[in-house]
Amino acid sequence: PRQAVFAGGSAAFLQPWFDEIKYKGVKGVEVGRLEDAAETRALRVTYDPAKCSYKNLLGVYWRHVNPSAAAQFPADASETGPPFRTAIVVASDEERSQAAQSMRVMEKSGVYGTQPFLTEIVDAVPFRPVPEDGQDFYVTDPKAYEKTLKKTGRAAYFERSYKPITTTACESRTCGYVYFPCSEENGCVGVVSGNW
Repeated sequence: PRQAVFAGGSAAFLQPWFDEIKYKGVKGVEVGRLEDAAETRALRVTYDPAKCSYKNLLGVYWRHVNPSAAAQFPADASETGPPFRTAIVVASDEERSQAAQSMRVMEKSGVYGTQPFLTEIVDAVPFRPVPEDGQDFYVTDPKAYEKTLKKTGRAAYFERSYKPITTTACESRTCGYVYFPCSEENGCVGVVSGNW
């Protein structure tokens, strides 16, 4: 098995999305912190590369962070600043290349608006599991998880970002059509599905 590490605000809110793809070869997901100056909140994913590619993991990550915001949906003022930034922690040149390529495609796609991405791609640093940061929060206390998810605006943000837009505008004598912010044409679908 291999491991991948991602940061994007409170890791407890990223965990369910990686747990959801266990059938694709994810073996385990741990909430914790990077052993860096900021004690960045992060998530370590253990996976079988024969079943789940690093690109699949990047797709899940990009689908569930706001890379153009410094703060990732804080529940309160304590969840801001460098510990809650977005970062992809890479362990090899190949991971760095894939992370950078996926970031370029997602930034260019416009799904998250026109603001530049703030997500950092950083060299591997030690990861320390910190279960008290919310390991399995969505399982152990689903009501509190849902309440916090709603309070932070995280769920609503992603629903808005990926929701098809119906318009009455006309193009080439055809009026009214549906626009998908995340599409094959802009590369977003390929990245979030891990098939690019």
